[in-house]
Amino acid sequence: MDRQKIKRGKTGAGTKRARRTARPAIQPWRTLVPYAFMGTVFVLGFMALLAVNNGALAVAGRIVLAAMILAGWEYYFRRYFAGPSSIEHEFSTLSDIFCFAVVPAFLIYKLAFRGWGMLGVVGLFMIIFGALIRLSLYKLYNPVTVKRGFIGIPVTITAAFISLMAQVLTPEAVVLEYRVAILGVITGLTFLTVSTIPYPNPADRPWIFGSAALLVGAIFLGPPVTLWAAGLLLFGGAVYIIIAPLGVKKGGRGHA
Repeated sequence: MDRQKIKRGKTGAGTKRARRTARPAIQPWRTLVPYAFMGTVFVLGFMALLAVNNGALAVAGRIVLAAMILAGWEYYFRRYFAGPSSIEHEFSTLSDIFCFAVVPAFLIYKLAFRGWGMLGVVGLFMIIFGALIRLSLYKLYNPVTVKRGFIGIPVTITAAFISLMAQVLTPEAVVLEYRVAILGVITGLTFLTVSTIPYPNPADRPWIFGSAALLVGAIFLGPPVTLWAAGLLLFGGAVYIIIAPLGVKKGGRGHA
């Protein structure tokens, strides 16, 4: 009876290949770096909410803008200092909802919608509910895949618009025409937040992120620099919303 020849694979080669492709273990101390940034963003959101409650709307807007820059830095540090932990993503999501949805919603309510009755409450609710849909539903359902980009605009875009409005307007200066215009812009931004339009991530371009950080720093210098910096940020945001989707290449992996 002839012996059957059995081909055996090289078990050692597969093991070595697995070792080479496996990600190195993340040291526990490295995860503290993004947690420190996320915790600071949450604290800044709490400070901004207190400022809104005290009527210091311009100050609250500046704090939210500063939190946005820190959130951008947290994006970089989370990629290089921590692994793909679900706890970190959950913490970041909760911080984003509070700092970039709840606080800006009450900020614009006090700035423009407080004397508008139920319509003002609808504007406040729309901002928060849109952020909740985006940061919860899109974790489960991602209908469009783009390379290193967003599905719809991030909630920070709406937060930035509201914060910049607080730098150039006061509640006394917000007439009916301004209220209608602001509500229309927020409605459009909320629609884009929950849309399936692919957008690139500005934080992936250091020069864009650095320019935004410099302009936010200029806002803290006060007038007339504040008005120029706020105007440039509003113009840049409008360009991003209108033109940026045209340059997105499909086929990669996107995120909410």
